[in-house]
Amino acid sequence: MITSFPRVELFQTEKRTLFSKLIGQEYQLSVRWPGFPEPTQKRFPVLYVLDGDTFFGLATSLTDYLDNVPPTILVGIGYDMHSWEEWLERRETEFKIPEVKDAPTDSHADQFLAALKQEIIPFVEANYPIDPGERSIYGFSSSGFFVLYALFHEPGLFRRYIAGSGDLDIAYPFMIAHDQQLLSRKKPDPIDLYMSLGELEENSLQPFHQLADTIRSKKYPGLRLISEVFTNETHSGGAIALSYIHGLRKCYQPGV
Repeated sequence: MITSFPRVELFQTEKRTLFSKLIGQEYQLSVRWPGFPEPTQKRFPVLYVLDGDTFFGLATSLTDYLDNVPPTILVGIGYDMHSWEEWLERRETEFKIPEVKDAPTDSHADQFLAALKQEIIPFVEANYPIDPGERSIYGFSSSGFFVLYALFHEPGLFRRYIAGSGDLDIAYPFMIAHDQQLLSRKKPDPIDLYMSLGELEENSLQPFHQLADTIRSKKYPGLRLISEVFTNETHSGGAIALSYIHGLRKCYQPGV
């Protein structure tokens, strides 16, 4: 018989529960205060980490040690899952839409984006000292696809969009067909988009470069694109960590 013990806790973190009326489901928000905050800083940048059940721990371990990234409040958006199978099923439903290849018929990225905008972000900013002009979002794989989806449908919601290996084979044709919001921005405040891919993700290399080339050629108002292919990396843990580290660093580095 295996004895069960309490979960391991992370420094300077707290868990908040939020029920989304728009989706009809509960979210677990894992919040971490900056490890080395500036004494005079009253409001902080915020980074929303998608797939919080798996990526929040990585983010808390790395963020404070990224030299050019300011002290940042981290918010992991998760579901308090207890198995990989549950997590994989939920994320495909949450981050995709039926219009893209192989997505679940009940997928609802549009509803999740609405819940993020109307429920999750207002809740976080009502309870924590957040600078609303300094929001960032990170995702990888299916949640990387959602980061791109959010950019093309709500380009003013975040200041920085960090998308690692965002299912580019389905992302490229869909995003380019739905770029009206980016093209017609009336108030083009600066936006940084970081996209990355592992060199060995062969099926995604061509659409990755196609999407990057199209974004650069269209010159969307206020948008700065930073794209990167990681040598000898697959769709794996190495690419997850690199996309997070490089994405944050380069989005905060002017002129990259």
